[in-house]
Amino acid sequence: MRLANAAHTSMPWRVHEFTGDFVLEDVWAISTPGAAPEGLPAMLAAMSVSGGDSPLLRLMFAVRRRVGALLGWDGPAAGIGARVPSLRDRLPSDLRRAPHGSDTGMAPFTTVYALDDECALELANQTAHMVMHLGWAPVAGGGHELRMAILARRNGLLGRLYLAAITPFRWLLVLPAFTRQLERAWRRRDTDLPGSAAAPGDIPESVRALSSLPVIDYADRFTRVTDAEATPEQWARAMFGDTPDAAARLIFRGFLGLRLAPGRSPDTVAGWRIAARGGDWIRLEAASWFVTGNLVVQAAEGRVSLSTLLRYDRRLGYGVWTPLSAIHRRLAPGLLRDAETRLTRDASGQRANR
Repeated sequence: MRLANAAHTSMPWRVHEFTGDFVLEDVWAISTPGAAPEGLPAMLAAMSVSGGDSPLLRLMFAVRRRVGALLGWDGPAAGIGARVPSLRDRLPSDLRRAPHGSDTGMAPFTTVYALDDECALELANQTAHMVMHLGWAPVAGGGHELRMAILARRNGLLGRLYLAAITPFRWLLVLPAFTRQLERAWRRRDTDLPGSAAAPGDIPESVRALSSLPVIDYADRFTRVTDAEATPEQWARAMFGDTPDAAARLIFRGFLGLRLAPGRSPDTVAGWRIAARGGDWIRLEAASWFVTGNLVVQAAEGRVSLSTLLRYDRRLGYGVWTPLSAIHRRLAPGLLRDAETRLTRDASGQRANR
């Protein structure tokens, strides 16, 4: 829902401190039931795994990219750090010291700053320097909503004409579709929780403690809220099977050269050795001459998590896994969903046979 400008300007957000020469173009409200005032990181994470743009947004952005390419609007010379300096150069010292935040899922925007209750992102081209601000605002009756503001510093006559021309499309098509996408992402945040490549230091210490790797070069983690009741080993077998399937043999054995056990065994899951376990976790291990891997499955309190941790024993490991990891991250949420379906079906069958 589009709001009056006062819905943004009246809030005590930090973005006002360094955007005085920008024009406030739009303010929109995004419904986020159950949001806490410090929950912006959860919203940003939900955006990064929201499943992509709607067909309408994809079409509109494709048209815009095509026009920009034909007219030379979006080249490197027109971007942040070239035509205009980044707004990070304007930040007060305390914001400059704050965590930068991740740009994952935000392209073509890059993060200026990210706090627990607000963030600002920017992009620039030949038409304008744009800022998207996201912040939590209290609503009547309790709770909070996400407010999105678009600010612009137009680049001369071209910028003024361009922004005037796209205003009807922005109000009627683009931003309503984008707000609906954000609302869907928020509603689904506890169905497929964020999973992405992470720096080793970003992995929770509770997960790092379950790994056998003294050095972690790659890590990702996916979590799903579930009503299925199963042990971590049962979850692992539901995800990967007792023996490696064709896809596992191709990726893990064929490309990574991991030494996977070929047969069915209580000591292995899909050829990965069960190396350690606890009441709510299990760790699977496999290695080749250039990479060593851990799969850690955790299941407790209505959530199941899959963490993939790798150590590159040779430089080849980085070169091989980097492209494969993109495929892995696309498949991982589906592994969790399919495993839940199998476990739920098996539990229903067992109850029916009693």
